[in-house]
Formats: sequence, C-alpha cells, structure tokens
Amino acid sequence: MSAHVRVLQKGKITIPAEIRERLGIKEGDVLTLEVLGGKVVLLPPRTVLNPTKVLDGLVEGISLEKPIEEELKRTTAARIEKKLSRSKS
Repeated sequence: MSAHVRVLQKGKITIPAEIRERLGIKEGDVLTLEVLGGKVVLLPPRTVLNPTKVLDGLVEGISLEKPIEEELKRTTAARIEKKLSRSKS
C-alpha cells in the first residue's frame, strides 16, 4: 500500500485515514521515524523491531544474544540427532 502526501509547513504530513486505520494509529500516538537505505519509514506504536531483545533477560540464565535462526537450527539438529539415535537402538 502506498500513498502520496504533501509536506506542509514545518515538515508536517498527513497520514491518510485508510493507512491509519489499517495500522491502528490513533490521535496522540507517538510514531518512530527511521531513515533506512534512503527511505523514510514510520513505525506505528507497539512495533517490536527485534523481539529477541524484548525477551532477552526475562529468564535467569538464558540469553538470546545469538540470532534466533541459529538457535532454532541448533535445537532442530539436536532433536533430529536424538530421534536418530533412538531408532538405531
């Protein structure tokens, strides 16, 4: 979905109603504005950019510093290895 908006005095823009409704943006919400690769990106409230950072440290002794994909691959490989060792017995 895209829309054309005009930049007004002091850099103000209006986010079209259809986009606000779709993303649940309401009056008074604080949006995050980022510049990524030459693009302006507005993130609606309650956007979690990296969910592993939110979870990191919630459980004592468990750290989520590794990318989650690596951890999933390691865990999956361990499960497969365990199942294979059972079937050989």
